[in-house]
Amino acid sequence: MKYKFGTAIILTTSVLFSQSVGYINAEEHQSEQTENTSKSISFEQAQKMNPKELTGLLTDEDLKLHNKDAEENSTEIESNQHTNEAYQDVNNYIAKNNIKPSTITQDSRMDSLPKYDYKSDKFIGVIIHETANPDSTIDEEINYMYNNYESAFVHAYASSSKIVQTASSDYLAWGAGAKANPYFYQIELAQSSTFDQFAKSVNNQAYLTAKMLHQNGLKPSLADNNEGTGTIISHNAISQYYGGTDHTDPINYFSQWGYDMDQFYSLVQKHYNDLNETSDTITGDTHTVVSGDTLYNISQRSGVSVAKLKSLNNLSSNDISVGQVLKLK
Repeated sequence: MKYKFGTAIILTTSVLFSQSVGYINAEEHQSEQTENTSKSISFEQAQKMNPKELTGLLTDEDLKLHNKDAEENSTEIESNQHTNEAYQDVNNYIAKNNIKPSTITQDSRMDSLPKYDYKSDKFIGVIIHETANPDSTIDEEINYMYNNYESAFVHAYASSSKIVQTASSDYLAWGAGAKANPYFYQIELAQSSTFDQFAKSVNNQAYLTAKMLHQNGLKPSLADNNEGTGTIISHNAISQYYGGTDHTDPINYFSQWGYDMDQFYSLVQKHYNDLNETSDTITGDTHTVVSGDTLYNISQRSGVSVAKLKSLNNLSSNDISVGQVLKLK
């Protein structure tokens, strides 16, 4: 995903700045922030609404505030060298080779981004993006995003070797235009140069999609072939059914590897079912940290956000230790 510069104030030398400068700018932005998304509707109500109904609830102020979108790269709409090559089935390849998803990590800069509430209290689905940049690594994409967050940013990135959450799931992101940003969690996919890398990367994106749906108690359903109604939706379908953007990702990039959104949905469903089978739910008012626990997986199992856990326990970082007793309420 490329980012627009036309409507945001961006320093042209931002890619050369240190991360500490990025923190300062973001903190200044938040301290001056007085606007927010208009009065929310209930999470339950939002799930029952179609795109026309959801976008109809957004005020002019909402549309102006959240009118942030990625800039479409020419590689997204042009065929590349892989397009006409024949590939084996991606999902079968993942299963046959027992490819496991990478560990989910969180970028330390995520708290420095703007924090605006969802219109629906919580996200009601996940938007699937791809970066449209074959020459950029996941780390380069993430660094670029933080340096240019006022133009656009997303919740997470996936590559063949990493899953990195870059913005809190408690707040909306700016990656799919004003009409969709207030409702969805958003994941970018870094491009790959080999079939094996693509399979691993899309497996990581599907796994994170399943995890985030599971977090909000949402069942996987594909919006692309249901007039935009569903919990998994491509940026292309956002353009078709929500508007406010004209992007087509990840459709053409997927097709270059013999893949499509129906296959992606099947992969998400597989991971979602696995999560249901292995779910180790945490209940009660406290949790004692054991070996293998992370603040993130405690959040997933307890339903308490990472930000809330840190606030309840006066944590300045995500570091926790075995035997530590964490408050959950």
